[in-house]
Amino acid sequence: MAVRRGASRDARDKQQTNPLDSAGDVYALNSQIIALLQQDGRMPYSTIATALGVSEGTVRNRVRQLIDENVITIQAEAMPEAFGYNFNAQTFIKVAGGADIDAVLARLAAVPEVFYLTSTLGRFDLGMATYHQSHEHYRTFLAAHCYGQPDIALIETCMVLKVHKMKLQWNLEGERRPGLRGKVHS
Repeated sequence: MAVRRGASRDARDKQQTNPLDSAGDVYALNSQIIALLQQDGRMPYSTIATALGVSEGTVRNRVRQLIDENVITIQAEAMPEAFGYNFNAQTFIKVAGGADIDAVLARLAAVPEVFYLTSTLGRFDLGMATYHQSHEHYRTFLAAHCYGQPDIALIETCMVLKVHKMKLQWNLEGERRPGLRGKVHS
């Protein structure tokens, strides 16, 4: 009997160290995988697996699930300055009364220079960040997409002098986020 209890305890210990046994452990594993991919989005699954002490298949399955559940994307990020877009502006928009705000959003979202578009509360209904090649390019953009549009009542512009911080990576240590729980399987 003593041998069985010892073997049973060993089996329980092994189960407790399996990184996919509980939702909390899945969260921790997902967070660690994301942290490594934020350091290098091209990091091989085998390297991640070795660093985390799990199988390459586990990493592959976790990453696929995180992508499928829209928790992460893996993509190249082009730096605007490399393509001659050295001018960054913010534009705040008050949508005209009676106008379809969703139509305004759809129209502006389709414009290539717009890289960030938000609905806001307060004085303005929309906030928009754009990149341009020059001041003249921005003026042309405003004339084409904002000035004289019947669904836009007011705009306020703001030229960005310098970006001091643009956070593209998230520190997930110790945080519990719903999207990182995942399903408990490998």
